[in-house]
Amino acid sequence: MNILIVGAGIVGFNLAQELSHEGHDISIIDADPEKIKLISEKLDVLAVRGNGCLPSTLIQGRIRDAEMVIAVTDKDEINLMVCFLAHKFEVKERFARLRNMELTGESQVFKPEELFVDHAINPAEIIIDSILKIIKTPGAVNVAEFANGQIFFRGFDVPADAPLAGKTIEEIREVCELNAFLVVAIVREGKMIIPKYENRIQAGDKIYVLVDHDFLPLILPMLNRQVDEIQKIIIYGASQIAVHLARELNEFISDVSIIEPSLEKANEAADTLEDTVILHGSGTDPDLFNDINMKDADLFLALSNNDEMNILSALLAKKHGAKRAAVITNDPDYLPILDSIGIDVTINPRLITVSEILKHLRKGQVVNLYKLIEGEAEVLEIVISAESAAAGRLINQLHMPEHSIIGAVLRVDGEMVVPGGSTEILEGDTVIVVTLPDCIGKIEKIFGKKSSFFS
Repeated sequence: MNILIVGAGIVGFNLAQELSHEGHDISIIDADPEKIKLISEKLDVLAVRGNGCLPSTLIQGRIRDAEMVIAVTDKDEINLMVCFLAHKFEVKERFARLRNMELTGESQVFKPEELFVDHAINPAEIIIDSILKIIKTPGAVNVAEFANGQIFFRGFDVPADAPLAGKTIEEIREVCELNAFLVVAIVREGKMIIPKYENRIQAGDKIYVLVDHDFLPLILPMLNRQVDEIQKIIIYGASQIAVHLARELNEFISDVSIIEPSLEKANEAADTLEDTVILHGSGTDPDLFNDINMKDADLFLALSNNDEMNILSALLAKKHGAKRAAVITNDPDYLPILDSIGIDVTINPRLITVSEILKHLRKGQVVNLYKLIEGEAEVLEIVISAESAAAGRLINQLHMPEHSIIGAVLRVDGEMVVPGGSTEILEGDTVIVVTLPDCIGKIEKIFGKKSSFFS
């Protein structure tokens, strides 16, 4: 597919890198000469320096041949203009990253399609939704949902006293007569493992499970003997995300506070949020942390637009007694170290945006995709059509790659099946696959359309 990307920041670079590796013909435009130089040196793509709002620049970027345009600059106005021009050039699909909640939220005046945007991606909305789900799932560090919310994907840290600690995957499956969940990935010392029956869960692991939505409350005690519900939340940074999140939290959390170093932003937040305590101060002020009883905080959320301050404030909050800490970081270089220094939850807008776009590009009836930080693993939701090569076959006949696993099958009648080798894949099933990047091509072939000698 011919794809034009406008915006060569972290998201644009990673999309260009991943899509070019998958065989797509990529062009990328940016006004920054340093970014264009880096891409020209690192990637086998057409890199064009220029203003993406100008038709002449878009023509240089081969927009006339493009089947898809992805606008991911840091300006909503530019992304909208790019999509408008792409519409004029008759590009079939147009993606735009839109950060302003007014353009995508409940208060929007125009729907994205009225602005010539086929797919609007607002990372803030997805981040807020993810944080709310983490808060409502005691002990969870990652959340996603598939099959219209019928199958939950959850990540948990495994404490020493967890009932699952020390057990093999086979032992867990024998104990769980309900057949309602499966451990589909283990992260140990920063390395992701797609588990086999003989793999044993250890204290200190992070595990990812797929579970029927009705059974989630039943399996939580198996993952952690006792996790207190969250009652006190402290947020650093009165960002757009923080203000909208606080408004949502006030519906079911009684004690929510925001620390904001800018007096102007603090006053704006105070005018907007009636039920949230707004504090003007530094995110690294130990006296302030003592004054607001950080030791009683069930969750500290660092949601400012400054990665370094988010990390520092979260570490200091943990030092002052906060039970758990979550951090937003835009810089991918920080991701590998955050878990090792005690950050419980890491939220990366880049991965969110890339996941949202990639799910429209995956082959083989993929309707949803969630990208994990660890090992760039992907969770794919695949709907089995009559033309799928997997339809009517047993799982042990599919020859799944070693670094992938079918974690759940949802039947047409709504029954979730934890699959085994003798499970038959039927037309209309929804299949959830967890895979490392080296297996994605094979997965697409396994679940893609049947090949025929005459086709």
